[in-house]
This record gives sequence, C-alpha cells and structure tokens, in this order.
Amino acid sequence: MQGYSLDQIAGLVSNPYHPPPPGSDNPHAGVDLADRQTGSSIALAGRPVQAVLPGWTAAIVADRFPFGNALIVETPLSTLPAEWVDGLALPPPFQGTPPPTTLTCPLAGLSTWDVSYRSLYLLYAHLQEKPPFDLDDPVACGQDIGSVGSSGNALNPHLHLEVRVGPLGARFGSLAHYDNRATAEEMDAYCTWTVRGAFQVVDPFDLFNR
Repeated sequence: MQGYSLDQIAGLVSNPYHPPPPGSDNPHAGVDLADRQTGSSIALAGRPVQAVLPGWTAAIVADRFPFGNALIVETPLSTLPAEWVDGLALPPPFQGTPPPTTLTCPLAGLSTWDVSYRSLYLLYAHLQEKPPFDLDDPVACGQDIGSVGSSGNALNPHLHLEVRVGPLGARFGSLAHYDNRATAEEMDAYCTWTVRGAFQVVDPFDLFNR
C-alpha cells in the first residue's frame, strides 16, 4: 500500500496467511493488510493500492461476493529473474484429478492448460471501486490499481492479497460464490481459482522477503 515500505508491511497484517487444505477455500489463502488510524485499531479506507509485480490483468471483478471489487494480475515466471523465482520454492505443477470439495462447482472447469509454462497470479480484493482496467491490460510494478475498501466479504476496510502459481495465460470472467446471485460461470471460475488445484497458493510474504 502506498506510503508503507516493505519492512513495514508485516505491521499491517490483520489476518495472516493460513493456507487451506486441498479442495478447500478455508481458512485463509492470502493475507489481509489493514491501514489503521494512528494510535488506534480502527481500519481506514482509501489508501492507494500498488501492484507488487508487473504483468497483465487476468480478471476484473465488480462488486461480487466474496472478493468484492477485485483485480487479478498475471506475471509469467519467465519474465522474472531465475534466481528470484528459484528462491520462492514454488510447488511443482499440479497434475492429476482435482481434489474433492464441498463447494458447489456447477461446471466442468478448465483442464486443458499447459502446466509446463507457469505464472504468478496476484489477487487484490475488497477494493473501493471496480478496478479501471480491461482484460490483458499491462500493469507496472508500483502502479496504483485501486484503493483499500470493504467491498465483498469484508467487515472492515482492508486489502486481501492472494498469491497463486498456475498455468500460463489463464483468464477469468467474474468470480463469485456464497451468494444466490452468483451465476454458474462465476462459481465455476471461483472453483477453478480456489479449489481445483491448478492454482496453488503461495505465501505473499515470500514475495516481500525476496
């Protein structure tokens, strides 16, 4: 978030990374960062959110549950320094049958991606407004992509930052679940992102600590 250095980010954590078991989206696949009022635990909205890595937009979500207003940015591993990527100790590419899940996943999902080429995907969620991007727009490292909000499943203003590694070139429509307004396509995209195994979670602080 704008105005904080990397060594200050740990002090903004309001809900830590607690990776779900295979097939589940619970307890917490990312990390929540809250901008608190000085001398108080009250979380504030409005601070600009900046992109952690450069890349291209892979999803733009407009006020859908649970992520609210959200943006996913893809960064191909091939565009990053090899020694930096090696230091992340990423899980090997997922292959095989998706794990069982209790989520409602009404469609078959995408299973034809070539997992020999992979990307990092960063999800920025609960933003105040729909991100002003179109699919495949370029995003620069440090570029403002929105501001801290409380859209979607957020009781207080915070940024939910989620990092996953998955097949190169994935693009999502709107992601939504846990809401009777969610379409089958939105739930399918949510299941593909969270529980089908092709997009494996990474601790966001692995990126900050490199």
